[in-house]
Amino acid sequence: MPLPSKRDHAEIRRRLTSWLAGRLPAGADPQVSELRIPDGTGMSSETLLFDATWTESGATKGGSYVARMAPDMDDFPVFPTYDLELQHRCLRLVAAHSDVPVPAAPWLELDETPLGAPFLVMERVEGIVPSDMPPYVFGGWVADATPDQRRRLQRNAVGVLARLHQIDVSGDDAVFLDRPEWGATPLEQHLAYQRWYYDWAREGAEVPIIEATFEWLEKHRPTDDEPTVLNWGDARIGNIMFRDFTPVAVLDWEMASLGAPEVDLAWMLVMHRFFHDMAHRYNMPGMPDLLERESSIRDYEEQCDHKVRNLEFYEVFAAQRFAIVSLRTSRRAIEYGQMQPVDDPEALVMHRGLMQQMLDGSYWS
Repeated sequence: MPLPSKRDHAEIRRRLTSWLAGRLPAGADPQVSELRIPDGTGMSSETLLFDATWTESGATKGGSYVARMAPDMDDFPVFPTYDLELQHRCLRLVAAHSDVPVPAAPWLELDETPLGAPFLVMERVEGIVPSDMPPYVFGGWVADATPDQRRRLQRNAVGVLARLHQIDVSGDDAVFLDRPEWGATPLEQHLAYQRWYYDWAREGAEVPIIEATFEWLEKHRPTDDEPTVLNWGDARIGNIMFRDFTPVAVLDWEMASLGAPEVDLAWMLVMHRFFHDMAHRYNMPGMPDLLERESSIRDYEEQCDHKVRNLEFYEVFAAQRFAIVSLRTSRRAIEYGQMQPVDDPEALVMHRGLMQQMLDGSYWS
């Protein structure tokens, strides 16, 4: 289940109505429905669903919306900073330069005053997503799909990456993705940021399996020139809304940056492998036919003019990134009383077995 909200939704609804009245023409008299939380959501921010109607030029207008609120940074956040403006800019960049479906985002509010936190309002898209909680490998519409349907889902999901990676990021409207404070190249930026994020997330604790991945990545760092593309960041099927196994909305851009194409492909593969491995630990069959490594590489190369390379490096990098996120989400679950405290910080890394397989090479056997 999602972590419980500590915000008063009735109060947020009242303040959201007042804020919307200030954004609409005079006399619009907006009405906002009760707020609800979508099923199977993650833990880095709070997402609220609502309907709104108002009067404009004598006609009734409105629609269904999603409000993504920045997390309370005093309430055990998953990330040390949370940039809603980056997410808004990514949605606009993708919409302007590709046919990848993203929700329209009519409003961005960076002032904390209206709701007590910055927030982004997007138009709601009708569709279904592979659930995170409980994981889609445990059951549901993906598990009930036929092999051909899951094959279509995989090719379409990997195709999203292929299309995103063809966006031209050399223009002024993509400059915001560059992070020169972390290094001169996208790879340097990625690695330096993860070291900083780890030092923040671990709160002084030593996590040997994560430290080992830093050493491994430094030893195996690619030496060839790599193309620089838009990295979606949290590139996984749980962040894609589907209709008939076809993507209708690509969501959650909080981890977006610049980098090699393999950053996204590796993340998608490793995240599915994590869920598949979890199913095995609960004596379930998992989904070996979905996002299988070699067929996913073929799907990507057939839909994008790029030969996949250095994928093992980026799979280890993906596992490291997820491990640091796991430190925070696990500690936050303990804080909320949803998980028992542990003596060994490494026990907070949910996929440490897979990471060890990567480090000894057996992961790819």
